[in-house]
Amino acid sequence: MPRITLVIGIAGTLFFNMAAQFSYAQENTADNESFDSVWDDDWGEDTYNSTKNINVASFSGFTETLYGSRLSNSEFHKKTSIEDIRLRLETKLDIYSVNIVSKGDIYYDGVLDDWRGNFRELRLDYSWKQTDLKVGRQVLTWGTGDFLFLNDFFPKDWQSFFSGRDDEYLKASSNAVKLSLYSSIINTDFVWVPKFEPDNYVRGDYYSFFNPLSNSISAPNLEANEPDNSEFAIRLFKTINSYELGGYFYRGYFKSPNGFSEQGELEFSRLQSLGFSVRGQAGDGLINLETSYLNSLDDKEGNDPLISNSQFRFLIGYEQELRERLTASTQIYLERTLKYNQLVESSFNPTIEPNENRTLLTLRLGWRSRNDKLRLSLFTFYSPSDSDSYWRPSVNYRVDDHWNVSFGGNVFEGKDENTFFSQLDDNENLFLRVRYNY
Repeated sequence: MPRITLVIGIAGTLFFNMAAQFSYAQENTADNESFDSVWDDDWGEDTYNSTKNINVASFSGFTETLYGSRLSNSEFHKKTSIEDIRLRLETKLDIYSVNIVSKGDIYYDGVLDDWRGNFRELRLDYSWKQTDLKVGRQVLTWGTGDFLFLNDFFPKDWQSFFSGRDDEYLKASSNAVKLSLYSSIINTDFVWVPKFEPDNYVRGDYYSFFNPLSNSISAPNLEANEPDNSEFAIRLFKTINSYELGGYFYRGYFKSPNGFSEQGELEFSRLQSLGFSVRGQAGDGLINLETSYLNSLDDKEGNDPLISNSQFRFLIGYEQELRERLTASTQIYLERTLKYNQLVESSFNPTIEPNENRTLLTLRLGWRSRNDKLRLSLFTFYSPSDSDSYWRPSVNYRVDDHWNVSFGGNVFEGKDENTFFSQLDDNENLFLRVRYNY
């Protein structure tokens, strides 16, 4: 109870402090203009002598409680799979055509018994003619896959994804500079990340996993050396006859540790990727196709068993509304490991190496009530090559404009403990999430 009281106290203090700032800004808006009209003003307009150019454009946030429990006992972790009490504050401030965006979380993590805080976004946005610039902490994403990422090498939070936190937390944040250029010929996104940002990968503190070094399920609480070097990514995109075309380039590192230093410490190996995508109308639905080639720069010959080989990835998906308020989508995904014979010949244990061709099928079903208060969702991953699966059912009920309740689960199945989903079998869980928006 003392912890909960402290959270409520901090939340209340921050809320009323921000509310006071909001009220002050509203009272000082020139000519009693609404914040909506100020926010919609053309950023290129020369009105620097007017006080309306310094305004709080919006303020929002939520408080949330999340609790999850494992479906079976684990020899490595307690029964509670997730226990969060969270406060989110979001603000936007417009200062002379520069937009300042802030999204910050403060939360208590009951599993790790630790207070945590971070900014999901803290950036400056500026637009001029056909150019957009975003500088600072931001959530970056691109590509056409649904929970499958072929050309998106921005960090992901897999521990949040498997725990019952909102889907938005799958996409982690980066300290980055993003420059977007638009023209009638082609549009371009440039992203530069000054210091490598890894995934929040499964490392043993929340979930156990298959450890190839011990050839068993364990929870060693992994720590890896992160490179100090930068990452760079480019996307070229254009719409032609209602079809969205995209080309992608990335140079950086694999997002989860996949190699060892001479001292035997985990590290991230270098990666370069090139890809393409298309998305558009097909019959009564939408079709998407995406490919990527991952070049493992530290293992070009494919004979280092401690570093991931180069890969070719392919995805095709289709989405359609089956009937009113009922939508279905499916994907077929292929992950082909290149120079596979060299990998097997040099492997310490060939029986646990991934299949040369890993295949994956996904299905998403979504239904919403007429008043949009109740939403039912099911997302499934099934791998024919690995004979394992991952099920994500959820129910979401919007009580009113403020209160929202979600209930769901994360269920893993498989026959071999070394495959991607089967290794997480001991981490199956159900969760309940209650959120108050303001």
